[in-house]
Amino acid sequence: MLGPRRWAFLGSAAFLLILIGEILRQGELLVLALPLVCYLAVGFYFALPDRIELKAQRSLSEQRVLSEEPVTVRVELENMGAKLEVVEFADSVPSLLKVRHQHSTKIDTIPAGGKISLEYAVAGMRGLARWKDLSVTVTDTLGLFVKRMELPCEGEVLIVPTFERLDEILMRPRRTRIFSGQVKARLGGTGIEFFGVREYYPGDERRYINWKATARKDRLIVNEFEQERVADVIILLDARERSDVAIEGVSLFEHSVRAALSLAHYFTAQGNRVGLLIYGRYLDWTWPGFGRWQREKLLRAIASAEKGDKAVFEDLENLPTRLLLAGSQLVFVGPILDSDVKTIIDLRLRYEVLCIVPNPILFESASLARTPEVELALRLEHLRRRGFLTQLRRAGIRIVDWDVTKPLASVVRGELGRTAWRAALVRRGVL
Repeated sequence: MLGPRRWAFLGSAAFLLILIGEILRQGELLVLALPLVCYLAVGFYFALPDRIELKAQRSLSEQRVLSEEPVTVRVELENMGAKLEVVEFADSVPSLLKVRHQHSTKIDTIPAGGKISLEYAVAGMRGLARWKDLSVTVTDTLGLFVKRMELPCEGEVLIVPTFERLDEILMRPRRTRIFSGQVKARLGGTGIEFFGVREYYPGDERRYINWKATARKDRLIVNEFEQERVADVIILLDARERSDVAIEGVSLFEHSVRAALSLAHYFTAQGNRVGLLIYGRYLDWTWPGFGRWQREKLLRAIASAEKGDKAVFEDLENLPTRLLLAGSQLVFVGPILDSDVKTIIDLRLRYEVLCIVPNPILFESASLARTPEVELALRLEHLRRRGFLTQLRRAGIRIVDWDVTKPLASVVRGELGRTAWRAALVRRGVL
């Protein structure tokens, strides 16, 4: 393809000079047109080859990194045809990345069968960054001929936000699976915690005999322990725009994302069958599964989560409960709105529900001037919020009210750990 502007200007100028020189019989004008004609002639002589064969290849230093960790991108362009005098290739950097070192464009000459490369470093906060193609512009030495092309050059890098490793979360779902795990199954059998006593059956180990109960009953009685199995866990990440709070470019949704990452890592490490539903922009559903591959799928889905403002997802009423196995453990992550209370209580009828709730009032109040009016408004908001959280707790829903300025691991340990569980049993008079 010809460079339209330069070609049109030079050709028109030469033609006008020759035409006017012939009309006016002015040899000087013909002499002025001569350099332009020579320039165009040389340009045609050194024009681009009829067939340009280029191949692009991309390599990344890492396939998965943490936030703000640099990734080196190397793009190699191979010429499988004739020599190309001027080649400019520009790599389009995904919007969630920023170039940290060097540049993503380069201009060079490629000999026949030769290669040139471009190398730069990028970093980002969170998400799945994908490259699809490479923009290449080939011109001749004089710039008269230009050919632009898009070469396939794919690559991707997953940027995972830093998240905390959780120590212990005690949960008691109504239903467990048959495989051994670390969740109390509410069934007697093999385990480590006392569950009850029963009569001795042939084959029972003698070390499990309860001698005090045997003396009272005048027959052999053995201790029974609570079975520990794996459970179905569904993480529900609230990605609705209306439930988010953003202060000075920092979003409360990002804290919810990090909390969901911590939960996904913990539950899969415990051997549970874990699924994910991101509710907001659309229904992003990850089928439940086991193992490291499932953990990788969950991390990729959560790290790529985006907020949405679709009207159909403004409330939790449209949750696809048919996807959720009855009796499983639901873990809701995100701020709870007043309109969500009834839906969450209804979910409690079929599931065990745990809510990790980032506190939006504390998050927003950190950037407000502490005037008497602001203090009064904050106090009223705290009372209103405490009211519907208490309503959820009375319905049997476990709530973790998380001040995002504090580490999630310590808050979860204090609310959902073994010590907190025993303290709750003592308050109820069970222990």
